[in-house]
Amino acid sequence: MVITDYHVQSVLRTYTRQLQKSRLAAVFGGGERTEGVPEEKVTISEEARRRLIRDRVTNQVREKQGYEEIANRFPSSE
Repeated sequence: MVITDYHVQSVLRTYTRQLQKSRLAAVFGGGERTEGVPEEKVTISEEARRRLIRDRVTNQVREKQGYEEIANRFPSSE
């Protein structure tokens, strides 16, 4: 069975949302208490971690290039 980066990201995203909701609920007194509950640790392979970092950096560079292209189309009137 092949587990893609997309699946890893999806699981991490879902887990993060659940964790944030439970912590917020505990802070506002309406949810589970996180005291005494051991924290869970999710581990991914080094290769998957490198891919995720590479993809994030690539996306940031692409976004920055896109913003620069838009800025060049509409020069400022300084």
